[in-house]
Amino acid sequence: MSALPRWYPAPGNTAAAAAPDRCRPTGPLIGREAQHREIEAAVSRLSKGRPALIEISGDPAMGKTALLAEVTRVARVAGIAAFTGRPHPADGDLAFGAIVDALDGPLSATRSGRLEGLTAVHLDVLAAVFPSLAAGAGAPPEATAPHRTGHAVRVLLEVLAASRPIALVLDDLHHADAGTVDVVSRLMATPPRAPVLLAFAHRPRQASPRLRAAADTAREVTRLRLQPLAESDALTLVDEDLPAEWRRDLYRASEGNPGYLGALTDLLHGGPPGIDEADIAPVPPWFASLVTTEVARLSATGRLVVAACSVLGDPLTVPLVAAVAELNEQDAYPAIDEIASHDLIRLVAGTGRFEFRHSLVRRAVYHDVSPGWRLGAHARVARLLTGRTSGVAGSAIEGAVERAPHVTRIATSRDLGAAALLAAAADDIETACPRRAAQWRRAALDMLPGDLPGDDDERAGGRVGLLLALGRACASAGQPEQASDALAEALRLLPPGVHGLRAAVVAERAHLLHDLGRSGEARVLVGAELAHTRHEADRAALSYEQAWLETVSGDPATACDDAARAGRMADRLDLRLLDCAARGTLAVAAVLSGTPSAGRLDELPRAAAVLGALTDDELAMRPDAPLWIGWAALLLERPHDAIQHLDRAVTVSRSAGRWAVECHALVARVMALCAGDRLTAAQESADEAAQAAWRSGSATLRSYAQAARCLVAARMGDLDTLRHRLAASGPPVVRGWPGALAAEMVAEARLAAGDPDGCRSLLEIAGEERAAGPAAGVRRCGLLARAALDAGRPDVAGRWAAAAEALAARFEAPAPAAVALLTRAQVLAAADATAGAKAASDAAAALDAAGLTWDAARARSVGEALRRCGPPGDRPGAAPLTERERQIAGLVSEGLKNREIADRLYVTQKTVEMHLSRIFAKLGVSNRVGVARALYATSVKPG
Repeated sequence: MSALPRWYPAPGNTAAAAAPDRCRPTGPLIGREAQHREIEAAVSRLSKGRPALIEISGDPAMGKTALLAEVTRVARVAGIAAFTGRPHPADGDLAFGAIVDALDGPLSATRSGRLEGLTAVHLDVLAAVFPSLAAGAGAPPEATAPHRTGHAVRVLLEVLAASRPIALVLDDLHHADAGTVDVVSRLMATPPRAPVLLAFAHRPRQASPRLRAAADTAREVTRLRLQPLAESDALTLVDEDLPAEWRRDLYRASEGNPGYLGALTDLLHGGPPGIDEADIAPVPPWFASLVTTEVARLSATGRLVVAACSVLGDPLTVPLVAAVAELNEQDAYPAIDEIASHDLIRLVAGTGRFEFRHSLVRRAVYHDVSPGWRLGAHARVARLLTGRTSGVAGSAIEGAVERAPHVTRIATSRDLGAAALLAAAADDIETACPRRAAQWRRAALDMLPGDLPGDDDERAGGRVGLLLALGRACASAGQPEQASDALAEALRLLPPGVHGLRAAVVAERAHLLHDLGRSGEARVLVGAELAHTRHEADRAALSYEQAWLETVSGDPATACDDAARAGRMADRLDLRLLDCAARGTLAVAAVLSGTPSAGRLDELPRAAAVLGALTDDELAMRPDAPLWIGWAALLLERPHDAIQHLDRAVTVSRSAGRWAVECHALVARVMALCAGDRLTAAQESADEAAQAAWRSGSATLRSYAQAARCLVAARMGDLDTLRHRLAASGPPVVRGWPGALAAEMVAEARLAAGDPDGCRSLLEIAGEERAAGPAAGVRRCGLLARAALDAGRPDVAGRWAAAAEALAARFEAPAPAAVALLTRAQVLAAADATAGAKAASDAAAALDAAGLTWDAARARSVGEALRRCGPPGDRPGAAPLTERERQIAGLVSEGLKNREIADRLYVTQKTVEMHLSRIFAKLGVSNRVGVARALYATSVKPG
C-alpha cells in the first residue's frame, strides 16, 4: 500500500498525532464519590506498610485520567511520593515507555546512596531500561529478559519506598508496549514488599490480553470500572440556563460519558450542534487531538478505511466502505478488524454492520481527512446511494435525507435536481433538526441560478419559498442573524403587490432585528414598507408593528397614535387578534408616555374579554396579543390580572416556537409574581425565561432573563445564589424600555448583595432610557433612596423620597403613592420611629389594596420594627426577631458568611439563607450591611 496518496496524516507527519493526552481537560469528580472512597481506602493501607493495587478501567473519555489524577492528589496529601507516567506516541516503540516516563526523572535526581539496596546485577538490568542509570553501566545481554526486568523494577520500588511510601501511577496502558505490560503484570502477581501503591488505567477493549488477565487474577486489587454517569450527576456539568430538553438531549447524546458531554457542551453556541449535527460539525480542538492520535496508530490501509467510514457515516457495511475507499472488499475486512481493535468502530450486535463508538469520533476523523479526497468520497457515496434508490418507482427525491449530506458537498450551481432533493430533505427533518435543515436549504439556494429573469415568476417564487423556509429554520435553531438575512433576501425578490405575504415577512424580520439590538433598522424597515403599501389589512398590521417598535425603543407618544390607528383599522376589518394586540400596545405606550387617559385604557377590558374567548390555537397566530395586554396590566400595577394574560402568552408562544415572545412574557411574569410575593413560582418562570432566551439565540434576551433571575434571588434573600447570578450575568443590556426595566431589576439585586454604589450606577444608566411610566419612576426613586440609606446618606435618601412623592402625585393611581409612602417611611425610620411607623402602616394598607403583596409585607415589617423599637432611649432589646434570627443577625453583623454561620450554629446553609430572608423583611433592609446597621440602631443584641 505504499503507493497510497498521503491524504490522511501518518504518525510521522502530524503534530497532533504526537500531542500528549494531557491536553484532555479534567473536571470535578462528579458522580465518582464511591470510587473516591475506594481510593482513600487503598492509600490508607500504605500507612500500615502494605502495598496496594488500583486498577481503573473504562471506555474512552469516561474519566479514567481524572480519577488517576485524584489518586495522585490523595497520595500526595497523605505525604506519599507519587510518580506518574504514560506511553507517548512520539516515543514510537520505546520499551518500557510508561515506566521510564514515571521513574527516570526521579532516578536522575536520586542520590546514589538511596540505591544502595540494589545489587550490581539489579543496577545493570535497570540501566538497560532507564537512561538516567545507563552511564557507565555494562548490562549483559540477558539483563533485559522480562522476568529479570520485572524483578529489578520491583526491588527498585522497594528501595525507593524504604524511607516513605511511594505511588507509581500509570495511565493509558492499553497503548503500552509489551515490556511495560510485562512489568506491570509481574508487579500485580508479586507486589513489592513495601508500602508501594501501583495505580494504572486502561481501556478494556484495547488492553492486551496479558494485562487484562493479570488484573483479573491479582490479589487484593481495588478494581474501579467506570460506568456512564447518572443523568442527575451529568447534568450538574451542563449550563443550568440551557433549555431542559437540550440538557436531556445532551445527556442522551453523550451516553453518560463525561468526556463526550464536555465536548458536546463546548460546541454550544447559537444552538445545539452536538445534538443536531449540522454539516458534521467540527469537534473541540482538544477532542480532535485525542482522536487524531488514535487514528495515527493505524496502518496506512486502516487510515484509508476509517476515513471512508467517516464520510459514509453510520451504519457501516464492509461492501459500501470498500467501495468508498476504492479497495477490494477482501482487503477491507482486515482493515475493519484493525480499526475495531483500536475501538474506533464497533460491531453492532446481531448484525453484520459497524458503527463509530460515538458520533463525535466520526466527526473528529472526518475533519482530519484531506478535503480533496473527502469530496471524491462523497461523490462515490452519492452514486452508490442513487443506485440503491433508482429502481424505486415514484418520487425523484427518493431517499433524500440519506443522500442530502453527500449531495450538498458535490452538487454544482444550476443543479436544480440537487436543489429540489435538498429542499425536500430539509422539509423532512426541520422539526427534529432545524440547524441541519437550514444548512441544506442554504446549499439548495446556492445551486439555484442567481440571474433570475424578471418574468420567471415560478422560479423566483421557488427561491422566495426556500428563503422563507430558511428563515423559519434559522429562527427555530436560535440563529436570528441568519434568519434576518434570509428574510431580507426574500423581501428583495418579493414584488410590491404581494399583499399579506410582504407585510408578514417585514413584521417577522422587524422582530428579529429588534431582538438583535437593531431596533432603529427595524423601524426604518417597517416605515418604508408602510409608506409603499395601500392594502388596508397590510397597513393595519404594519401600523401595529410600528407602534410596538416605537413603544419599546422609540417614542411612546408616537406609538400611541400608531397603535390607535392600527386598532381602528383592525376593528373595521374584524381582525380581532390584531385589534387586541394594538389595544394592549396602546395602553403600554400611554403609560410610558405619561398619558394614561380613559380613552386609551378603557378598551383594555374589552380586548381582554376577546382574548379570553379565543382558543390557544387561534392565539398562536399572534401570541404577542396576550403579551401586550399582560404588560399593560403589569405597568398599571395590576399584577394578578397581568399573570392571567402572561400565562396564555407563554403557552401559545411556546407551542408556536416563538422563543422571543415566550422570553418577554416570562420576564414580565417574574415581575408580576414577585409583586405578589409568589417567589417560588417566580423562580421557576425566571429559569424558563433563561431557557427561552437560549433558544432564541439573542444575547439581549439572555440579559433580560438573567436580570429576572437576579431579582428573584434578591427577593428570596438567597445571597450565595444572588452573587453567583450577578457574577455570571455581567452588566445588563440597557436598550430601550425593557432594557431599563432589566437594569432596575439588577440594581435592586446589587443593593440586596450589599453594593449600593453598583445599584446607583446602574439606575443612572437606566435613567438615560425612558422609564416605564411614572409608577416605575417612583420605584426607581425608592431604590435610590434605599441605596443612599445603605451608604449612610440619609440626606440624599430624603431628596429621593421627595422626588418619589412628587412623581406619584402626577399619576392617578393608588399604588405609586403607596410605594412613595413606603420610601418615605424608610427614610423617616432613621430619625423619627413614630412617624416612620405610621407612614409604613398607611403604605402597607394601600399596597395590600393594590395587590402588591411583597411591598405590603415589606411595609408592615418596617412598621413593626419601628413600633417595637419605640422612641430613642426606650427601645426593647429584642426587636421583632426570634431567638434564632437574633443569633444569625448578630453573626451577620460580625461579618460571617452564610457557610460560616451554618458551621457555627450546626445548621445547613439553606436554613441560614431562609432565616436571613426573614430578617431582611422584618428589619426592612435589603442586604447584610443593612442588618448590621439595624442592629446598631435598635440596640438588638445577639442571642
